[in-house]
Amino acid sequence: MALEQLEMTTGLNKIDFAIKLLREWQPDEGYYLAFSGGKDSVVLYDIAVKSDVKFDAHYSVSPIDPPEVQKFIREHYPDVEWEYHAKGFWNIVDKKSLPMRQQRWCCELIKESGGSGRIVLTGVRSGESTKRSKKNFVESYIRNNIKKVLVSPLLQFTDSDIWQYIRENSLHYCSLYDEGFTRIGCILCPMNGKKDVIKMELERYPKIVNLWKRACDRLVQANKDNNYLSKRGKPLKHHFNTGEEMFQWWISRK
Repeated sequence: MALEQLEMTTGLNKIDFAIKLLREWQPDEGYYLAFSGGKDSVVLYDIAVKSDVKFDAHYSVSPIDPPEVQKFIREHYPDVEWEYHAKGFWNIVDKKSLPMRQQRWCCELIKESGGSGRIVLTGVRSGESTKRSKKNFVESYIRNNIKKVLVSPLLQFTDSDIWQYIRENSLHYCSLYDEGFTRIGCILCPMNGKKDVIKMELERYPKIVNLWKRACDRLVQANKDNNYLSKRGKPLKHHFNTGEEMFQWWISRK
């Protein structure tokens, strides 16, 4: 199986290499473990426990996360600390406009604000995107006055590796994975362009969908306001007559 295959340069399989990495970089105060409630976080947490390293786990609360994720964390990971970096999220949408694939200000606000000054454990894997395929196991992060070191012990793990680890270690995971979701996170995240997933989210989370639509209404109205620049952020790049028109364009991922 893939998890047991030995890597030629180290002679270690993926699990043993992850454990070795964690032990080598362990800081005196312990790691800050970034926990999202997804399958990768579950594996990361378990490997950190097996490594016998010191760590404290943190969930950056998102106002657009599926409620099933938050319920899962409460039930199975009560020791995880909840951090609130996204207060006033919808006011920020009004100023910065909707997040886009190339302008994911939401990630910096919600997911990347925690752990400043710490060595942070992440569940990032190289197979998730082209950008992540270029990442290293250990990297420095400096952005918006936030400085930290990122350690990603699961970088070489594939989706199959993650599920194999979960099965073999009988780990709990969020129920959404058994209901058609292959990746869970913020509802209507611009990074998710799969039409079937967008459709499921539109049907399953009408309250959060309505919040996105109301944001579109405000953005379109503000764009029509003569005093737009004195009250809001940058004007919209595209012309929309209604908020619904803007929302449909946004979820089309064009």
